[in-house]
Amino acid sequence: MKYLISGLALGLALSPASFAQDTADTTADQAMVDAYMAAYSAADFDAMEPYMAEDVVFLDPTATGMGDAGLAHHSRADIMAALREFSERNNPIGLNFEWDFSYESNNRYVFIGSVNATYPTQEAGTLFVWSAPQTTVIHVRDGQVVEQWDIVDYEGARQELIPAGSADQ
Repeated sequence: MKYLISGLALGLALSPASFAQDTADTTADQAMVDAYMAAYSAADFDAMEPYMAEDVVFLDPTATGMGDAGLAHHSRADIMAALREFSERNNPIGLNFEWDFSYESNNRYVFIGSVNATYPTQEAGTLFVWSAPQTTVIHVRDGQVVEQWDIVDYEGARQELIPAGSADQ
């Protein structure tokens, strides 16, 4: 009897109707995550805000200068305050992510590639570029971002000045 119930539960879980609903949810979530990540890449932090749940968590355990735990923010308001402070302090032109590989598993959207952030300088005709390998994991629940993990190679980052017309802005 135990195997019959387990088999029935598995059959229901794999039914065409549930698969179609899961596929529709995943497609909608993928579109939302793509918009969220495009705004993140463009350093358009205000455009990210509507996609975040109230109790969203942002973690970057690799952030240097933040203690052993790295960086952690525990609400949309806390994250937005930190992003706005970062923007005011650094005036990023864009974070310019280049994702070499991405996939979705269990409502986690994983992006593996690099950040190639550009910033203005006081020297006319030049930009400051900060590039590093990065992995970002976005956890989605009920159509909203509930958790974001950034894992970045801060210590191996490349930093340089480049001519203003030679980078994605």
